[in-house]
Amino acid sequence: MSSTQRLMLVDDDEIIIETLVYNLKRQGYEIYPFNKGSDALAQFDKIAPGLLILDWNLPDITGPEICKIIRSRPSDVPILMLTARAGPNEVAKGLSSGADDYLAKPFSAVEMIARVQALLRRSNKDMLSAASGQLVVDDLIIDLDSKEVMQGGKHIDLSPKEFSLLKVLMQNAGKTLTTETLLNRIWGPDFSGDVKTVAVHIRWLRQKLESDPKNPKLLETVQRSGYRLNKGKNLHADDKQETLTPHGE
Repeated sequence: MSSTQRLMLVDDDEIIIETLVYNLKRQGYEIYPFNKGSDALAQFDKIAPGLLILDWNLPDITGPEICKIIRSRPSDVPILMLTARAGPNEVAKGLSSGADDYLAKPFSAVEMIARVQALLRRSNKDMLSAASGQLVVDDLIIDLDSKEVMQGGKHIDLSPKEFSLLKVLMQNAGKTLTTETLLNRIWGPDFSGDVKTVAVHIRWLRQKLESDPKNPKLLETVQRSGYRLNKGKNLHADDKQETLTPHGE
């Protein structure tokens, strides 16, 4: 790497911390490990990590609670949640709290490194796109200055609210945003209308962006959580390296 990327690691399992620090340092990353969420939050702004690896269960504050605090600042730092809770409800809760991806325990060092690299690539690409005045997710492009939207080289006509909704979803591509979050970001905290207006605008966007609006692939409804604009595919590395098993969970 041309410059050292800072990663913050928060986990109360010393074996996992030691193993991840060793493997990630070998990849050239600068690692800041913590075993308490409160300590990590106190140092977060000073360290300014390029990525946060965060355990769900911590002795003082849960991973999802830490995510919510960081996202309220606001911060776009990619967050990878580590969890022994791999059920759909737990995964949805973790993602809706602000995590970008999750990794179920036990996991291998190779898979961890692949997830970290994938999240950093996406984050760097998003920053470059925003700096150029565009948001780009696969073949979907928003020009922030002209407010033009292109998909697969085709111009898409959107209303102002549709554009704002799509912009927020693209800025948070891969993340689940709750209906409340979308209402506050687009219609404002004082909005007193029907909360179903978000669902209505999502439906209108699907009619313009999805090849099959009744079976959406781009604008996904996350049950009991909110909506997510999907991009690419998660990296799942096939490997046979040492598996890391959680302790105390």
